[in-house]
Amino acid sequence: MTPAVHPTPHPVIIYVEDNQGDAILLQEALQERAPDVSLVVIEDGAKALHYFQIKAQVRDIPPPHCILLDTHLPIVTGLQLLAFIRTAESYNDTPVYIFADEVDYRTVTEAVRVSKESFLIKPSAWPGYLELADLLMKSSKAKADGVPADPADNQPEVHPKGSLRLDP
Repeated sequence: MTPAVHPTPHPVIIYVEDNQGDAILLQEALQERAPDVSLVVIEDGAKALHYFQIKAQVRDIPPPHCILLDTHLPIVTGLQLLAFIRTAESYNDTPVYIFADEVDYRTVTEAVRVSKESFLIKPSAWPGYLELADLLMKSSKAKADGVPADPADNQPEVHPKGSLRLDP
């Protein structure tokens, strides 16, 4: 008798973004780099907060492999979403990446416990979206495999290198 094989679930990435063009570019980059990924795009902060609140209460459904937040969102900001995510126990091991500028970086680090590896600069050209897709897939794989981003780091984010890294 052969042991049962449980298929690895496809990576699920949540992207909270109000700019449809940016969401489409990331979707296309992920399709090129990893066609089996599921990208869930939520276009405003209020819908995203509702989504995260419900997912936090449902224990049968695993959290996403990683979350990507735009800081400038209508109604509920990316920073408010981050504050909720970091206080919800079910998201403790979920990598969260934030598109931020230096002002947002300082605001977030003062208000919410988050690793510096979370902060990224939004890509402005196609190669940057491919780099972002690679980073998100690396992060998703690390989470699925239960491997910490860095043995010396207690945060789940993969350390981004390259043009996306915000280094204030």
